[in-house]
Amino acid sequence: MDIKIEVYGGMNVGGGGCSCACAGCSPVDVKAEYEAVKKALLDKFGEKDLSLEFIDMDKANPSDFPEIEKVIQAGYSFPVTVVNGSPRLAGGISLDSIAKIIMELQDIQ
Repeated sequence: MDIKIEVYGGMNVGGGGCSCACAGCSPVDVKAEYEAVKKALLDKFGEKDLSLEFIDMDKANPSDFPEIEKVIQAGYSFPVTVVNGSPRLAGGISLDSIAKIIMELQDIQ
């Protein structure tokens, strides 16, 4: 079973790009956080069933990602984590939360 995880990073309206422990995270910090979570997820679940991608919304055309636009307009913050096409998490990249979602999806199959 393939699980596609996309993390959308960008600058939030109020400034900053994430809610990690550092003050005033930038998109570069979010990308580094994503890379660490990606490595941990691949170590835990393997590459066979997981596809992970980081999309920098500051370099993308927001109209190409209407679902992400809706999430941000609804008041949620970057980064936004999308699993199999559905926005699932916003405001940070949580290894534990993503791992839990993956395990729930694996149990369904």
